[in-house]
Amino acid sequence: MSVVHRASDETLAAFAAGRLDEGLAVVVAAHIELDPESRRRLREFQAIQGAFLDSIEPVAMTRRPQVPAEQRPLSDNLLVTPRPAESGVPDALNPYALGPWRPIGLRIAMRRVEVPGAEARVFMLRAGPGIALPPHKHTGFEWTTILAGAYEHQYGRYAAGDFDEADAEHDHTPSVDPVEGCTCLVAMTGNVLLQGWLGRLLQPLVRF
Repeated sequence: MSVVHRASDETLAAFAAGRLDEGLAVVVAAHIELDPESRRRLREFQAIQGAFLDSIEPVAMTRRPQVPAEQRPLSDNLLVTPRPAESGVPDALNPYALGPWRPIGLRIAMRRVEVPGAEARVFMLRAGPGIALPPHKHTGFEWTTILAGAYEHQYGRYAAGDFDEADAEHDHTPSVDPVEGCTCLVAMTGNVLLQGWLGRLLQPLVRF
């Protein structure tokens, strides 16, 4: 796997510090899982942040009172059971429930990823070879990790392991690889705004 497009330094630093919305963070985690170079850069950010913490004066933490097990809320007594590993699904998704694949267009299917409390909507997207999506832009973030296959648009070609970090300033027209198709993991905030006459016709149908 030859990764060309990686998460920005700002994104990796925010991920290392735990400052990202969990929906965005899980897509970054999938990219890190697939790319050794991003894992190396992440360790550098973690080392810098660790050194910074070592340099500041420690502050005593408030001790949390112990509550007997029988008086704890039910949720405190439950262990979260990770979802069994699944072929083609990154380990970063193991803690989350996945919905079934559902068609949302001709040779395009979507699978929701349930990330409780996240602002971003997270889903897997699968498109058949040669699919061309309408020109569109976003009112928020659209972060994508390519899991298999590839697509390309105005900003380059994105293949397995690559990270596509788009925001409201990016207009693009993705075109899926004509041989491999594409499967990717997406986190999206805000709305998709489809462009052109076809986009205006399809806009009422878009519900990611």
